[in-house]
Amino acid sequence: MKKKYIKISTIFFVFIFITGCRADRLPKLLDTVKLEKEKFKINKINFYFENSLSMNGYLKGEDFRHSMAEIIYNFKGDSIHNYFVNTKVHKTDSMLDKIRKGNISVGNTGNSDHKFIFTNAIKNAAGNNLSIVVTDGIYSMSSGGLTLGDVEKDIEKAFENALKQNELETVVLKMASNFTGRYYSESCPIKGGVKIDQERPYYILLFGNKEVIDKALEEIVVLEDLNGFKEQARFFITKEIKVDYSILLNGKDKKGSFKPSDRKNKIIKSIDLEERYEPRNSDISKAYLQFAVGVNFTNLSIPKDYLLDTENYTISDNTDYEVLEIKDLRNLDQATKNDIKSRDKDFSHIIILKGKTKLYGDLKIQLDIKVPSWIKKTGTANDCAIQNDTTKTFSFDKLMLGINKAYEKINKKNEYFNLIIKINP
Repeated sequence: MKKKYIKISTIFFVFIFITGCRADRLPKLLDTVKLEKEKFKINKINFYFENSLSMNGYLKGEDFRHSMAEIIYNFKGDSIHNYFVNTKVHKTDSMLDKIRKGNISVGNTGNSDHKFIFTNAIKNAAGNNLSIVVTDGIYSMSSGGLTLGDVEKDIEKAFENALKQNELETVVLKMASNFTGRYYSESCPIKGGVKIDQERPYYILLFGNKEVIDKALEEIVVLEDLNGFKEQARFFITKEIKVDYSILLNGKDKKGSFKPSDRKNKIIKSIDLEERYEPRNSDISKAYLQFAVGVNFTNLSIPKDYLLDTENYTISDNTDYEVLEIKDLRNLDQATKNDIKSRDKDFSHIIILKGKTKLYGDLKIQLDIKVPSWIKKTGTANDCAIQNDTTKTFSFDKLMLGINKAYEKINKKNEYFNLIIKINP
C-alpha cells in the first residue's frame, strides 16, 4: 500500500507540474504582442532643427529648453543624425549643447523653406526611419512672390508625391514657450523685426510609419514629459479601420426601455425599443431614447482629444439621434463597467446617443476625417499685431490644410470608420 501511495503521489505531482507549465504559458502568450512591440527598433533618427532667425527668441525659454533636452536625451544608440535646416540641410553634432549656447547660426538663417524642410524629412523617414522637425511653423513669403494659396498647394503636392511612395504618418504637436527676441513679421515686414518678450507657439512634427510613430511617442517624444505641450494632430492613410462595438443594456446613461433583438449574442448591434423615457412632470413630446454604445479605441492612431470631440461625429440622416458625449472607460459608473465586462470584447470608451423622433431604422455613426479645430484657430494671415498674441502662427493653417488634403487624396474617403446599429419598433 505504501508503494502505491508513493506512485500515485508521484503521478499527481508530475500532473500538477505539467499542468502548471501549461498554465504558465498563458500569460507569456498574452504578453507576446507587448514583447514584439518592445523588440521593434527605429532604424535611424533624423532630427531637423529649423535655425532661421525667428527661432532665436525661443532659445532662452525654459519650457523650450526643457522639451528639447527631454527629446534629445531620449535618443539612444548611434543612429542619430542632427541637422540645422533652413533652405538647405546642415549636418551638425552636439545639438543640445548648441541650442543651450545659442550657437545655431549656419546657412541661410534669413529664410526658411518649409516645402523643402518637410519634403526632405519625409524622404528620410522611409522604412523604419524617424524624422523629427522642430520649427516655428511660419512659412516664409520673402521670396518667389508666393501667396498663402500657393503655400497650401505646394505642401499638398509635396506630401501627395511622398505618400504615393511611402505610407507615412505625420504627427503635429503644438508647443508653447517664452519668446524673448526679435519677431520677423511676414504680413508687415519691418527691418530688424519687432522686439517681444512673451509666450509664443512653436511646433514639433514627426514623420514615419505607424510602428515608428507609436514607438517614438512612447519613448522619445513623450507628450506627458514635454513642458508647454498644447495640442496634437495625426495624419495617416486609413485603409480599413475596424472598431469593436456593442450596445450596452445597463448604466446610468440608459434612458428608456429596450431589449436585444438577439438575446443569445453578447455583442449587441440590434435592439427592440419597448418604451421611451419620459422626464418627470413633462409632456409626452419630450420623451426620448438614450443609450450607450461600448467601443474599443485602444489601437487607433487617432489622438484622444479628437475621439472625444462630439463635433467630429456624424449621424446618418434617416434617424434623429445625436452624439451627446464620448466617455473614457475610467470615468464610467460601476453598472456600465459591469455591463462592459459581461461582453466578449474589450471596450475603452462609450458613445452616448439620444433621439426624440425618427427612432427606428439603421443608425450609422461615422467618425469624420477633418482638420482638428485647433489648427484653424492657430493659423492667421495677419501677424502685424504680434504683441500679446500667444496662440497664432502666420500661415500655419495653410501648411496643415495642404498636408490634410494630400492624405485625403490618398485615402479617397472622408471617414475613419462607421458603426451601424439597428433599432426596431
